[in-house]
Amino acid sequence: MLRLLVGLQLRNRAALDALLAGLYDPASPNYRLFLTPQQFADQFAPRRRQYAQVTRFLRQSGLTVTRIFPNRMAIEARGTVEQVERVFRVNINSYVSAGRAFVANDRDPQVPMELAGVIGSVAGLEDYIELRAHSRIAPEAALMSRGGTIPVGYTPQQIATAYDFASAYENGYTGAGATLAIATARNFRASDVAAFWNTFGVPAPDYSIISVGGVSHAVDVETTLDLERAGAMAYGAKILVYEGVNSRNSTFEAVYNRIITDNKASVVTTSWGLCEQQTSAALLTLDNNLFAEAAAQGQAWFAASGDSGAYDCGNYSTLAVDYPASDPNVTAVGGTTLTLTASDAISGEMAWAGSGGGLSIVFGQPWFETGLGVDNSYSNGKRQVADVALDADPMTGYPVYFNGSWTEYGGTSFAAPQWAAIFALVNAARGAGGAVGAAGPTLYELANGTLAQPAPAFNDIGAGNNGYYRAGAGWDYPTGWGSPQVWNLVQDLM
Repeated sequence: MLRLLVGLQLRNRAALDALLAGLYDPASPNYRLFLTPQQFADQFAPRRRQYAQVTRFLRQSGLTVTRIFPNRMAIEARGTVEQVERVFRVNINSYVSAGRAFVANDRDPQVPMELAGVIGSVAGLEDYIELRAHSRIAPEAALMSRGGTIPVGYTPQQIATAYDFASAYENGYTGAGATLAIATARNFRASDVAAFWNTFGVPAPDYSIISVGGVSHAVDVETTLDLERAGAMAYGAKILVYEGVNSRNSTFEAVYNRIITDNKASVVTTSWGLCEQQTSAALLTLDNNLFAEAAAQGQAWFAASGDSGAYDCGNYSTLAVDYPASDPNVTAVGGTTLTLTASDAISGEMAWAGSGGGLSIVFGQPWFETGLGVDNSYSNGKRQVADVALDADPMTGYPVYFNGSWTEYGGTSFAAPQWAAIFALVNAARGAGGAVGAAGPTLYELANGTLAQPAPAFNDIGAGNNGYYRAGAGWDYPTGWGSPQVWNLVQDLM
């Protein structure tokens, strides 16, 4: 059986882009008047008759429709290989590449002419492309962790002191009242995360699991560390762990759409990604539509920018960025190398060599990407990554409790959930003022003074590089606007 996600095209995309600009412009009468999922569907989703037409086509072709969505942006279906081949006029073949066996379609799927302008993508025809987690085990971690019996790396308390989460906590802002979602693949052990929080004296947050595409019985260190760290830094927030059954493209698209249509979380983090060039144009279009909906509804999405520096595809002769961090409606979080004093103050911080950053080859530069350093000698009119950063170097890494033992890890997988935790604190502090929405425009407005900034929100990173681009004054590719001064940022936005 093949599990498919059939993506549909948006209506009125130009009008949606204009709406988004107004939602995030402090001078607009529509500033932060976010849409409900129903309002979004009424204005921009395929019409009900079109959605029903596609659903009917799938069912009449012999496929089983397993889920429909209120935003009418996608339809989940399943069928045998033979059924799928017949419906979409493809051959699903077995292949072997570099010793790896996989199945894939031999050509682009075909749909009836009357649906060609409605159906935008069909995901799930292959099992080759999988998103990768952006975490790295620290060098000599087994030796440093002394057999896994004690934690090694920066504790939640050390990070809270260094970036001044601590002042937010002291003033009563722990994320209580906000909901943070984690978009991930596979499961975790409840005993592991409980042991992590207990070891560091962190109150266990209220969390729950939403399974997507089936219940996963495989534990994954990425899901574990995302929950451990987000839960430690915003321990008052409610956390929803959206677990895809695997890390395939089609599964993550279903995860994204479920989070957006549920619309329960004001902040979302994902530490999984894929080289932009390795993601098909059709799937990029569907994802971009989904993230635009998220921004219209007032969700802040954070994504790890990758751990391969300026060469995200792993080919060190080709510059590349990671997706979904490169999407304009997602905030790309890069990495730094952080050094602390004995009292856990920052004694030095520079761009981490592995921090993903560079220029998209797909997306144009969004309207809000302006400010010191943004217009530079590399600028070419495309989206520039990263937006912000936080410690991610495995050499200045973090303890992870996984499968009953401690290991030290790093990677931008840690930077993204901790930036999401910051915005959970911000949204909770705003209370009846409501969520600030997508973080990108707000962060650039803070950096440029469009929003009042009573206190500096960023630690500007002026040294280091990611293998091609150097850090410098203001915005730069490896670290964006820099690392956070959390309590200042909360005060600026509350």
